[in-house]
Amino acid sequence: AYVKHSWGKTLRTFFLLAALLFAVVPVASATPITWDANGHSYEVIELGPELTWEQGMLAAEELGGHLATITSAAENDFVSALVQAAGGDAQRFWLGGYQTDPGTAICEPASCWAWVTGETWSYAPWAPGEPNNGVGGTQHYLHYWPTAGLFDDMENRSLMSGFVVEYAVPEPGTLSLLGLGLFALGFMRRRAATA
Repeated sequence: AYVKHSWGKTLRTFFLLAALLFAVVPVASATPITWDANGHSYEVIELGPELTWEQGMLAAEELGGHLATITSAAENDFVSALVQAAGGDAQRFWLGGYQTDPGTAICEPASCWAWVTGETWSYAPWAPGEPNNGVGGTQHYLHYWPTAGLFDDMENRSLMSGFVVEYAVPEPGTLSLLGLGLFALGFMRRRAATA
């Protein structure tokens, strides 16, 4: 029974990612831009339909990165400028913050926040009155406030139209590298077969 459940969950995840990344045409997607201070690249991705935080997290991982984690004012300035340059509504982009133990008195509204990478949560430029754990105490996920650069907590429902991906290593054109790797592998096999 466990294997069947695991397989079903895997299929659901596959179809979710396929729908997000292949069936949905991106409205706006910028080329990853590297921030020299940490060598990481960031990409602002806006999709046509609205998506949950979990869908954004899975899509960012499928792209080879993770939802952006912002640990300093300088990094926040860099990332929020990318979001603003992408146009549209700044608050429509998920970031990689979440509450680890939501709904408990010790955590609400402003404690137990973490980054998807496990980095220390030490920087949080909350918008005035935020986080507030609004909408019936269900706001446990991070996005930008309408003013980019300020944080807001939000519930995990289909509200955002995009997310910010952070790549730990600059993303050098994955498809190009994959093609080059396959070409090299084919060349080496052909050479081995003739030797």
